Amino acid sequence: MSKYVLGVDGGGTKTDFFVFTTDGDFVAKATGPSTNHESYLGGFEEMKPVFEEILDRVLKQANIRAEELAASVFGMAGIDVPSQKERMEEYLISLGITNHRVFNDSFLGVKAACSKGYGISFVNGTGNSVGGIDKYGNWLQVGGTGPAFGDLGGASGMSSAVICAVYSQFYRCGKQTDMSRRMFNLLGINSPAQLTEAIYDQYYTGKVTNRDIHNEVLYAAAADGDFVAVELLKSFGDQFAHSIAGCINNLRFEDDDEVELVLIGTATLRALSPIMMDHCARRVYDLTRKRVKMIPLSVPPAAGAVLWAVELAKGPAAASAVHDKVISTLQSLQAAL
Repeated sequence: MSKYVLGVDGGGTKTDFFVFTTDGDFVAKATGPSTNHESYLGGFEEMKPVFEEILDRVLKQANIRAEELAASVFGMAGIDVPSQKERMEEYLISLGITNHRVFNDSFLGVKAACSKGYGISFVNGTGNSVGGIDKYGNWLQVGGTGPAFGDLGGASGMSSAVICAVYSQFYRCGKQTDMSRRMFNLLGINSPAQLTEAIYDQYYTGKVTNRDIHNEVLYAAAADGDFVAVELLKSFGDQFAHSIAGCINNLRFEDDDEVELVLIGTATLRALSPIMMDHCARRVYDLTRKRVKMIPLSVPPAAGAVLWAVELAKGPAAASAVHDKVISTLQSLQAAL
């Protein structure tokens, strides 16, 4: 008899809840804002009503109660240390969700896209983190815990580095860069004296987005060979490589010449230049002596949570049997949006 499972990707920008059957049939979906407790000044307490509203919607669509779920997996941004994981697990139990697992969202890509069932998942979106699982079942998260631990900070970290390079050209003895001209055009200014206020007025308020800065300033300048832009992209790739390689070296991939690396997050998937990730791959090899096979994730990361939930409910063979069906369904749903 088919049972229901819930897979959740609780990101720093948006959250996806999917209900499937253990036979791989789609039942319901609900989407909402961030359920990363770190996104809210009130932390977990402020996040809870947001989480519960999305949960209520998906359960109503599925016409089931939380207690009827055979298994649930939650990949949550902001769940980075054991105490946070334990708090989230206790909260889920209070909602009637019993057979569940809680992980950082960085692990979802492994379950969704690694052909061997193990590998590395790299998230670079609102934030950045690395999650790895080896064939022995060992798992490790590297980063996702802030600048003190080497995090770049995702899309906003990349934008901040671009802004700093432009500001530094004029006020901090930095190198000349064509990104300055492009930034001025983007902000509609014509003088370095206007730069700081324009950043406050337009970038910090969201009128100018990270994607605007990446596409119209960073990648455009790099495409024309601007030295500072190219070096910035390489520096991002180098930072990512140290986290990815650290994850590989601390897990057991000794028998693998090539490690599958799943890419998640708009800051990587929508990059207009290969420079950053090509450099990342080279540096990972330098640090591990292993090649990486990069796999851009073509479905919502919650696909990994759904498949993991099926595995939790019925075992690895059942999850493997419905893998292609779940992925195909979610690809169709994503294309329809």
